[in-house]
Amino acid sequence: MEPHHYLSDLNVHSTRWLVHVKILSMWKEPLVNGRVETRMILADEKANRIDATIPNRYYNWNFQAYLKPGLWFRLSDFEVLRPQEKKTRYCCFPVVIKCIADTTMWPISVVCPYSFYDFVYPETVEFAQEDEKEFVTGKGFSSLIFTVR
Repeated sequence: MEPHHYLSDLNVHSTRWLVHVKILSMWKEPLVNGRVETRMILADEKANRIDATIPNRYYNWNFQAYLKPGLWFRLSDFEVLRPQEKKTRYCCFPVVIKCIADTTMWPISVVCPYSFYDFVYPETVEFAQEDEKEFVTGKGFSSLIFTVR
């Protein structure tokens, strides 16, 4: 397999990245201006997870026919950004991925057998109380842990 970066290598100082990622989840999210963007949760073979977006621009259609949750992709030439404070995040990774006009995503064979289950609904994270925001990591998964009452 070709040399590539891991999600843990990413930083905001370049767009020349090449990573192998599995799409864990993908959905369309409405924006305040009436537009819609595609949001994804991606994972690499080291079980790192990251939020990613495909903005609603002219190149959005390039991706839509091929991207499916559960499949692995070779993702290259994207922007790495610090997350916006007001935007809901679904991963606790310190940066996010934003697809740009030069971004490519090509299907690849399965890189690792992990399923990356975490059993946490986005609403649970979005509306969590301060004492519920403890993350635990182990064996390729991450979960929000809180007391069941």
